[in-house]
Amino acid sequence: MDDKPSNRRETLAGAAIRLRGAVAMVIAAAAGALAATMAVSRLPADKFMWTGFVLLPFFVLVEVFLRPLAGLFGGNPMLTRMMLVSAIVAGFYGAWFLLQLH
Repeated sequence: MDDKPSNRRETLAGAAIRLRGAVAMVIAAAAGALAATMAVSRLPADKFMWTGFVLLPFFVLVEVFLRPLAGLFGGNPMLTRMMLVSAIVAGFYGAWFLLQLH
């Protein structure tokens, strides 16, 4: 019977980690989308190859703060890096292509 309360606490802790990780990914995607709106206003549409340079500061911030951010993903730095960089890139290019259509 002692396993049930312990198991329940672990489940709640796991849910909290997933929620915090999801919030961090949404914030990363929003930052990427914000960078895209700034890039669209500054770069001409035919200079698409330069858009990747706009993301470099975000990648540097992820690397600098990787250890504290890893706590949001259960202490796994590789998962943290992959999820946050993917969210930044998806937010950036999603907003970039959406804004280029208009």
